[in-house]
Amino acid sequence: MQPLPVRANLEHLKKQAKDLLRRYYGGDPEAIAQFERALPFVLQRNPDVKASSRQLRLHDAQSRVARDYGFPSWLDLTNYVEAQSLARADRTGRMRRWLALIYGGDVTGSLNAARLRVAARLLDEMPDLARADPYGACAAGDEAELRRATAADLQWVNRPGGPFNLPPLVAVTHSRLAQLPEFRDRLHRSAQYLLGAGADPNEKIGNRFPPASLQTPDEGNPLSALYGAAGVNRDPALTTLLLDAGADPNDGESLYHSLENLDCTRLLLQRGARVSGTNALGRALDMKEPAALELLLANGGDANEVGSGAMRTWGSPLLRAIAVRRSAAHVKLLLAAGADPLARTPEGISAYRLALQATFSR
Repeated sequence: MQPLPVRANLEHLKKQAKDLLRRYYGGDPEAIAQFERALPFVLQRNPDVKASSRQLRLHDAQSRVARDYGFPSWLDLTNYVEAQSLARADRTGRMRRWLALIYGGDVTGSLNAARLRVAARLLDEMPDLARADPYGACAAGDEAELRRATAADLQWVNRPGGPFNLPPLVAVTHSRLAQLPEFRDRLHRSAQYLLGAGADPNEKIGNRFPPASLQTPDEGNPLSALYGAAGVNRDPALTTLLLDAGADPNDGESLYHSLENLDCTRLLLQRGARVSGTNALGRALDMKEPAALELLLANGGDANEVGSGAMRTWGSPLLRAIAVRRSAAHVKLLLAAGADPLARTPEGISAYRLALQATFSR
């Protein structure tokens, strides 16, 4: 891995990628070898074809350049370079850009995805990012900084603040750095400390994902601290910590989004999460394996609940399961739980006819 220049320039990196591609098509053995040493994903589809005879594009060269500098993608490299350039910017701007790499669009009010490895690398190079502001310390799981902030002002543990106006516990549990092993325990300890210092386990924000925004959040769809633990990071230990502290499992989001990790789903159900009204059954029918559906039906899920979105389009869970060609196991689970076998779509198509259509259109 090559060291990235201290003041890396995107234009220079783009020229580097273009030069690599030019040399590749010119038959330069070194350029060909660069692609062969660690091929981008697009090159791995036909491993028997020599690198020198492939039709490569600029994005392949950019991917190669990014990997040479230790980044998994060109987008990660460009995000890093853009954020690194803020080292000389004002503190607020620097902090905001770094936190934008840690949180998703529902927190930041943008369509940009979190870039965890980039954020972690920036923090490693600029540790003051987590020390300049207690809300930055929340995102990084810096318990020592949280203790200092609390010693100065006990009330801050329930006060929104920082560039994205987050309550401290929300700032911790929604930090996607929890998905990186080196940050997980730090964030757990920070959440535990905040709860012990009096943070409300039901802290929440309005959803900022567009068309909502940071300035005009959707308060009708609140995102709780528990949702950050169970629905964003899908972290059973963090979920347990919040539930033990009194977090409400019926927050409108956590159950639906927890289904990617059924350990979190079980914890929520054990603490009284209601399946009805969450559209979680619809989410379970998005999944090829029937385990999530089985768990929900065994814990109060109504096999005839229409719900919203795609479920409403078809008219019942059974009809949707057939329409999207879920397995026989899905259908058996629904029927065993009382799904109406005579159900019809809003257009009057029976479950039997829909099944025939799905079978013969394969």
